[in-house]
Amino acid sequence: MNSSPLSGALRVAIVLGLLAAPALRATDPIPPSALVVDGPALLQEWSPPAYPEAARQAKKEGRVEVDLIVDEHGAVTDAQVADATDPVFAPPALEAVRRWKFKPALDDGKPVASGMTAPVVFSLASPKLKPPYGLPPQTQWPAPAKRKAPRVANAVDPDYPEELDPRKLPGEVQLELGIGVDGRVASRRVLWASHGAFVAEALRVAERWTFEPARQGLLARPATMRAPVSFVSVGARRPEICAANGLRLADESEVDVWPEPVVMQEPVYPRERLVAGEEGSAEATFVISPRGGVTEFALGECSAPEFGAALAAAVDAWYFRPGLKGGNNVPVRVALRHEFRRTEGGALLRLAAALAENKIGSARGLDAPLEVVWRGFPAYPEALRATKPTGEAEVEFVIDRDGRARAPRVVSATLPEFGWAAATAVNQWVFAPPRRGGEPTDVLVRVPLRFNATE
Repeated sequence: MNSSPLSGALRVAIVLGLLAAPALRATDPIPPSALVVDGPALLQEWSPPAYPEAARQAKKEGRVEVDLIVDEHGAVTDAQVADATDPVFAPPALEAVRRWKFKPALDDGKPVASGMTAPVVFSLASPKLKPPYGLPPQTQWPAPAKRKAPRVANAVDPDYPEELDPRKLPGEVQLELGIGVDGRVASRRVLWASHGAFVAEALRVAERWTFEPARQGLLARPATMRAPVSFVSVGARRPEICAANGLRLADESEVDVWPEPVVMQEPVYPRERLVAGEEGSAEATFVISPRGGVTEFALGECSAPEFGAALAAAVDAWYFRPGLKGGNNVPVRVALRHEFRRTEGGALLRLAAALAENKIGSARGLDAPLEVVWRGFPAYPEALRATKPTGEAEVEFVIDRDGRARAPRVVSATLPEFGWAAATAVNQWVFAPPRRGGEPTDVLVRVPLRFNATE
């Protein structure tokens, strides 16, 4: 006897489940948790529709498709005609459906409302029935309605962050949004961000978006969805973006279309140099591969070793849209110069002064525990990939009054490369803005990070 692939798969799953489960004796009670199931609403009490006399006299048959909502008690709370072969059949079809009783749908073992669809058939050949009616033919049983994902109704564009205006970087934040039955955003979670400066604005603007809620037939349902929030510096072209970030092509004739940064966090400003008011620069060359990664990195002239180490750690995490020649992705050699400057009026300058005077306190006594909003993982140092050592680093950093992680300092590291990689990652983290006594505040914290090489 042939069996379907599905039935075979089910048998395998059941057998594996039994093998994995502890043996039960015949007298052992079955734990309630083992009986929890999910399932659709099931029709328990059915009654046929009244046949319209005019249609019977005209020997007219018909069919009505009805969308309905079955609540958590099994009652039909709403019913609407989705389609009808003749309008004359719609009223008796709805009247019949509203009398039906169900065993409610289960979600994690709990009764819940559900959207259903049901055909109501008017056939002259159907026998006249008397209560109790039993159930209709299986072809007329109600079934769960198809689910529809939420859709954007109104999405406000984000403002480009002032912090990145000089760099003109494009960016993106991937959010997971919880959409309520009213179509409003009920929750927001950051899944990924190309730069920490985009996070706060992405969360702010997403809260104002509205949606057509997810539905199962007539029933609006809460749902989660992924939503990208994209940022562009208006009018900025790829060559301008590269120039604004210290990138220069070794040979512009190599490409028809320049590469474009996708992930390009700035190098960490070494804390000791920052606090001492020392500025500097670092140079390097590398190749942007046809896949957008960085290869053949070589450090050039640096005004101090720390500036070079910070630049190397940052470039390890960079990623680009590759350059094009003749419509094909091509490798592009670039030269890079990064200036470490204490920008007047910037957050770093304010924090440097506070750090110099030891005026930034710990997280003790905050109004609420620190809350992580976005935390990216450090890139494994490219310089260590040949030997693939494991390691760890401890980094001290400031969570500023806006929630941004800034001014990281390597406290300890098994290898210097791990320290700079950890500091580079931490420099992009975002927290809920800390408050003390109801007022925004800066706090100084430390965190350990561990490294394991992966292929």
